[in-house]
Amino acid sequence: MEINYRLPGRIDGHRPGAHKSRGTGEGFVFRHLAPFLARPDPRRLDLRASLADPFGGLKVRIQEQPATLKIYALLDLSGSMAFRGEFPKPVVMADFTEALAISAHKNGDSLGVFGAAERLLPEFCLGPTRWPESARVLAGRLRSALPRGVGCRGMLTAVRRLPARTCLVFLISDFHMPLSQIRELLAGLSGHWVVPVVIWDEGEKIPSAPGIARLIDAEEGGERLLLIRSGLRERLAQNLNQRKERLGEVFRQQGYRPLILDRGFSAATINRYFHEFH
Repeated sequence: MEINYRLPGRIDGHRPGAHKSRGTGEGFVFRHLAPFLARPDPRRLDLRASLADPFGGLKVRIQEQPATLKIYALLDLSGSMAFRGEFPKPVVMADFTEALAISAHKNGDSLGVFGAAERLLPEFCLGPTRWPESARVLAGRLRSALPRGVGCRGMLTAVRRLPARTCLVFLISDFHMPLSQIRELLAGLSGHWVVPVVIWDEGEKIPSAPGIARLIDAEEGGERLLLIRSGLRERLAQNLNQRKERLGEVFRQQGYRPLILDRGFSAATINRYFHEFH
């Protein structure tokens, strides 16, 4: 269940790794030729290019140095993420976090995790590390977690704690919070590469049969009994579709394409997202 994450551009990095970078060094990807006096390294002499130089100058090959990347997972642990349908949301988050940690370790990258609702939750936070065992422990806590928080203000706190250098950020949520908060959250991440990971479950859909239904506000926890008639069901379905369209528009305005997981964790779905988009 390895995640083959990719980036759309080159990164600034000093530690040798697996990602395209702007730096040069001991890599295997050819970047360009340079005069020997500018880069006096006999190991990099290009004899063919040197012999072809009409002025008799020596040329060296400049190679690209792949670099490591810092990755962060921002986990929404507000009340709506407690939904446990066919694919419980906390379990999907746990599977994603564990797979990401394994993949980061193989690439030599570091992974940090911030879990939050109205505030940061220390038991679901992890400082940047290149070893996956700590993330496995955190994932174990996630699988049995029952999120109860309200709102996403804690995730905004997490955004302010990210490094200034560009990182790859997975924003993992069902995005049931107000659109204004989502815009604020995405605006705060504008200096990073961001993948909004949308976790939905078919069990959250509008009741299909007429009759008395108990509707629960997933974020606030309030409940209402409603008589579901055809007209009301149509209005609820229309509101749900409008919500999805507005959420999609918010992502488009910020230049993001969401990764939707509505059938549980799937490494194949995630890898296809990166292959198609990047």
